Amino acid sequence: MTETSDLEPAEHLRRLFDDVEFSYLVVVAARLGVADLLAAGPRSIADLASATGVDATSLYRVLRALAGRGLFIDEGDSWFSLTPLAEPLRRDDPHSVRPQALWSGSEEYRRAWGDLGYSVRTGKPAFDHVFGKPFFEHLAEDQAFATIFSDVMTSSSSDDGASIAAAHDFSGYRRIVDVGGGHGALLSAVLDRHPGPSGVLFDLPNVVDTPGGAIDRHITAGRAEKVAGDFAESVPPGADAYLLKWIVHDWDDDAAIRILTNCRTAMTPDGTVILVEIVVSEGTAGSDATRLDTTMLVFTGSRERTEREYQELLHRAGLTLNRITPTASRFSLLETTTNQERQE
Repeated sequence: MTETSDLEPAEHLRRLFDDVEFSYLVVVAARLGVADLLAAGPRSIADLASATGVDATSLYRVLRALAGRGLFIDEGDSWFSLTPLAEPLRRDDPHSVRPQALWSGSEEYRRAWGDLGYSVRTGKPAFDHVFGKPFFEHLAEDQAFATIFSDVMTSSSSDDGASIAAAHDFSGYRRIVDVGGGHGALLSAVLDRHPGPSGVLFDLPNVVDTPGGAIDRHITAGRAEKVAGDFAESVPPGADAYLLKWIVHDWDDDAAIRILTNCRTAMTPDGTVILVEIVVSEGTAGSDATRLDTTMLVFTGSRERTEREYQELLHRAGLTLNRITPTASRFSLLETTTNQERQE
């Protein structure tokens, strides 16, 4: 090996470390709402510091560093303006990544990832080790953190909803229950594209009771309703479609089987359970799915699954995987029905 080739891997790793540092700069800018403040045009650092209640010199150094990566423009004389790259940091941007920035910058996120070594040593979630309780129990007790998490899930469903709704023919269903559907972004996208079915947004009381969700206009039109409950215990009965987006991957096999079984027993005999998940390709390394798989290791002790693993999981819940349909997003739709053994 030449000296140059010896340096290339090291340089690559250094840039990965630099990206971690850069992400903290982005988090601070998102938390302060700098992109929102610059939406109307350039502003001085003194003005920005006054509006955000922070030290002007320190804020200047952060924005100068971000400008070096194209997020803002340093106009000179301590004035900054917005770039197209930073537009998604705005709260009202249709593809806002601000919720993701707040999630990545949360104490829970940073401390759990910081204890990754515990998960590797024990096979148990680092989150439980750091905070002394499971992720979803902590979520139920910390409203501020729950809001951040819910906003991240809603942001994901808003971006992916149209492609998911387009990938499957939902028009033949009479009633669709969106299990753990948050504020209803995905269900709203499905009802927008398919005018026939009615919808039920089902989630915990503190989630469905939040006003101003995406589903509200369909409720006003009489096509949807909100129902509060816990899918670990039961789901609303009598629907012919149960839609679960990014739910099963949050849970270990036993808990996932309970949730799926609840859906199977609640649905009509001709009903279907549709999972919206990221399916791990066999032997795939370095994919988005494998990266997310380590996230599940740290936070919940669950995992992303392969097609074979989903088949086995669904079979144990009395369901048969009939079809996997890719979408224009990173998600796939796993369409299932009651298996023949259960029907007999």
